[in-house]
Amino acid sequence: MSSLPRLGILVALAILGPVSIALAAPACSSSNDPAAADPTTTDDETDSGDVPPPCPANGVSKGPWSMAMTRTSGRIRWESCRAGSEGGLVLTPEGGGAEQTLTSTETMKDLTVRHTAVLGPQRSPDDWPGPAWMHEVVLESLPVGTCYQYALAADRSLTGRFCTSRPDGADVHFVAIGDTNPLLGEIVPKLIAKVVPLAPDFLVHGGDIQYYESAFETWTGWFPLMRPLLALGALQPALGNHEHETPDELDDYSNRFFGYPNFGGELTYYRYESAGIWFHVLDTEQAVEPETTQGKWLLAGLEEVSKKPGFRFSVLVMHRPFVTCGDNAQNQAARTGYASALAQYKVPLVLQAHIHGYERFEIDGVTYITTGGGGGLIGDMDENISRDECAMRKSSGGFVHALDVTVSGGSIHARAIDANGTERDSFAITVP
Repeated sequence: MSSLPRLGILVALAILGPVSIALAAPACSSSNDPAAADPTTTDDETDSGDVPPPCPANGVSKGPWSMAMTRTSGRIRWESCRAGSEGGLVLTPEGGGAEQTLTSTETMKDLTVRHTAVLGPQRSPDDWPGPAWMHEVVLESLPVGTCYQYALAADRSLTGRFCTSRPDGADVHFVAIGDTNPLLGEIVPKLIAKVVPLAPDFLVHGGDIQYYESAFETWTGWFPLMRPLLALGALQPALGNHEHETPDELDDYSNRFFGYPNFGGELTYYRYESAGIWFHVLDTEQAVEPETTQGKWLLAGLEEVSKKPGFRFSVLVMHRPFVTCGDNAQNQAARTGYASALAQYKVPLVLQAHIHGYERFEIDGVTYITTGGGGGLIGDMDENISRDECAMRKSSGGFVHALDVTVSGGSIHARAIDANGTERDSFAITVP
């Protein structure tokens, strides 16, 4: 969602009264230095002025995380702050079996812009210009529906989990979240602590992954607080407007970290599958209506996957919503334009974000969920309550949350849980 300007955020916080802000971000440009998370560190200890802090001994500056989940493959990435650092990845099957060490491909990116959070590096360390080295391990020829633990050979404490897509007809479990702004306050780490025990197969992110404009956040500060979530399984994100906050961000950060071509899509829109359930991830920063390039890709994909053996149903994932009672971002033309296709090609669920809160609509046999409560400043969920569509809104609220979703047989069960672990809404969908 379009964040308040930086000064506006600070004014808003003052109006709201005392706000508890977790000073848990590291104090150097590495996102993996445990000592850097000490909130008692002084400015002299954290602010290195115009000189970036030294690269840590393990050479890892961000990550690791997994992504690009298929039935037999995936990708694991991390960033290093020096060339030629240890590129090994240790992969161990959860069900038992020998561990194997795989070698990453290293690619250098020369970053040109320094990004600084308003409250300075003691709050969220700078994103520094200069060379950065991305490591990627492509996992291939894996068994269907198999989970693995992985660790970086450079530092075996940097770990995560990855599962290949489930086989036809199997149960599926994922968590959906959007608009993650962990450095805005303590509530996002609290929410993540409630999500971690759920142990989903993978994570669906509705976009606005990180917020420069929140005044508190850089990518270097974002990664440590999000690490427990990233370690759960493959992150399958949509891109939002805050992935375009600065001219360099989309290429230098968002796509470098999370972009990949997959199943005939582009870096910013793609589809993936688990157990015969197809997720079509849209880029709502481009035109998405049926007559557009992306719209034609979506319609062709919906038809194509509906004919595949084992197909169960499709889900749409996007950032800017097709329907909301919140701000002015809803795309009614796209929603009505796709209505017949969603019915024809068996799309019972649409996951959207951008609005900082929760909504559930039931319109023409489709459940639309706004799950933009990942930590951004909560918005007015009733700003446009006079819209006709708002009569079809079944539940809503301005609260930080994640959506826990399980699919078993022909039923989708979901519940919105807040940072206290309280269930704020639940629903079930029967898919014919």
